[in-house]
Amino acid sequence: MIPTPGKLNFVIADDDRMTRNVLRMLLHDNYHQVVGEAGDGEKAIELCIAHQPDIAFIDIDMPKLDGHHATQTIRESCKNTRIIMISSMATVSRVQQALQSGASGFVVKPFNSNKVSEAIEQCMKKTGLVLKTAASH
Repeated sequence: MIPTPGKLNFVIADDDRMTRNVLRMLLHDNYHQVVGEAGDGEKAIELCIAHQPDIAFIDIDMPKLDGHHATQTIRESCKNTRIIMISSMATVSRVQQALQSGASGFVVKPFNSNKVSEAIEQCMKKTGLVLKTAASH
């Protein structure tokens, strides 16, 4: 897929199809592009390697490979991909473990447009990620 100027490309990984659908709609509503969706950690890694997204939303609890292990592999293989971990349980220890795994952000399910936008903005500020413009292509 050709990146849309001025917007970010995302991979979404969550074993719950409804969660992926909601997140995809929220991203599309903000004119971002979802380049791949996965229902498990192994597929998330494959998609990130294939598409090199700007940001990947990775659920912590997934089959085959959990979000922590997937995040570590993605960070090693895709140096420019930032990770925002998602979970329905936002304990301090889970957030700390996500950040130790290499995540640049964390968002709690169920999420809404404000939570997702805030997580993206914080991730961008923390990592120095900037929106692509037509001039940079």
